[in-house]
Amino acid sequence: MEYLSRHLIDPSSKKEFKHHPKCSKLKITHLSFADDLLLFSRGDPKAVGLIHDRFVLFTKTSGLQAKMAKSGAYFGGVDTSIRTIILQQLGYSQGDLPFRYLGIPLASKQLSLVQWQPLIEKIVSKFSSWTAKTLSNAGRAQLVKTVLFGVQSSFGLKFLCYQLRCLKPLKPTVEVVAGPGLM
Repeated sequence: MEYLSRHLIDPSSKKEFKHHPKCSKLKITHLSFADDLLLFSRGDPKAVGLIHDRFVLFTKTSGLQAKMAKSGAYFGGVDTSIRTIILQQLGYSQGDLPFRYLGIPLASKQLSLVQWQPLIEKIVSKFSSWTAKTLSNAGRAQLVKTVLFGVQSSFGLKFLCYQLRCLKPLKPTVEVVAGPGLM
């Protein structure tokens, strides 16, 4: 992915390339997590073509390819005729915003507690499914810390979940499993 990252930075140095309006200040062209990749550019065929050409170069060099069935192009404020040109250029289908990534809706605004609910339910079900009764108090505390750390790593929870609002509903479950005072 480092090779891809270096190649995706290159189009941003060209005058023809225009960043996505929300990404221009930090010059963000992409985000990657595990085997997922999000590419960003302004919604014009030239900018999209430049970044897509870099991605195609990466696929030819590495042998890794995007799964067309799981790939999509997402637009905001782009004219329908321009969308059609870009979709034909890329060969991807058009996706709808907001879309879900790892079960969490991706949006430009802060997520509400209701939007975090699927993640909260997954965490609670993990705690409930384990037979923590045979663990010592220290073992239970370590179990909770490991799960919460894993969730923070997987979902970028510290970044996405402002002031840990989405962890508050977990407190009763954590106290049952690990005892009071852990959260």
